[in-house]
Amino acid sequence: MALGNAKLMKEINLDIVRRVMKENKRATKPQLAKLTGLSVVTINSLVEILLRNGEIFADELEASNGGRPATAYCFNEQYSLALTIYISECKLKDLIHVVVVDLYGEAVESREAVLDEISESSFDPVIEEMLEKYPNIKSIGIGMPGQEVRGKVENSDYQSLEGKALITRLRNKFQIPVVFENDVNAAVLGYCISNECSDKNVVGIYIPEKYPLGTGIFINGDIYRGKDGFAGEAKFLPDGIQWDNPAYVSKNISAALKNLIITFTCLLNPDRLVIYRENLTKEEVDSAIADCQKVVKAELMPEVIVSDNFSEDFAKGIKQIALKPLEPQWK
Repeated sequence: MALGNAKLMKEINLDIVRRVMKENKRATKPQLAKLTGLSVVTINSLVEILLRNGEIFADELEASNGGRPATAYCFNEQYSLALTIYISECKLKDLIHVVVVDLYGEAVESREAVLDEISESSFDPVIEEMLEKYPNIKSIGIGMPGQEVRGKVENSDYQSLEGKALITRLRNKFQIPVVFENDVNAAVLGYCISNECSDKNVVGIYIPEKYPLGTGIFINGDIYRGKDGFAGEAKFLPDGIQWDNPAYVSKNISAALKNLIITFTCLLNPDRLVIYRENLTKEEVDSAIADCQKVVKAELMPEVIVSDNFSEDFAKGIKQIALKPLEPQWK
């Protein structure tokens, strides 16, 4: 038992040093002792482990005031990498985005391409290529419409993936963590990161021109997914809007927006509601908000934001989700 406790404490202390090194990027052993509250003796042993692992590396000596110069250590942000693969709609085409990021979330390599066909094996070639090129990829994040429910993809816009154990198959094949996230969940997370909304409740509504709408909910500092990841599937609301008919939605966009804004205002009373929709005019939004205020008092309405940054927010959110398995477990 004592041996187990000692091992656990060592892992906790290693994660404390990892976190401090990542935050500060560069530090000497005395600085690490001060920043972590750990003894210099403990820091000495932990630094040796991190050096052997390649998680940090020794830099030039720090100048000192008459004493022996102290070696500075630098955080190796490419010790572990994450691979993000996500699909978005652009001008009625499906784009696959492939981005390799370091531990600071900086892109090491990125590319995108039009997908003419999406199948269960569509991601395999690019994953194989990236793993061969970057063997230190230790996590994969997959982002697209739908949810992973009890190991299978459900409510996907891509019928070839419906009911398939896509993520389980990828985990088994590549033997590294693979995380899945709904596109709008990832986008609302990315929006909240960019706009420092961790203390606010935010609903993101994405109305693409090719597929039915999706919704993401951010509550109490995190994505709210519900019991089975089904939270936010507003396309199933009995609101009279034919969400599976893009032409109908385009003709009735003001009424569709009114229904959505009132629904989420009444159910969640969010601070902010972000609407993602290409070619959405200010007049259509203003008309919907005016209609909402005939039903709900203006002071109860959320702040309504119209954004054309869905792809950017999606990219930032899925990057954060892919990096999460690589974060130190202990604080």
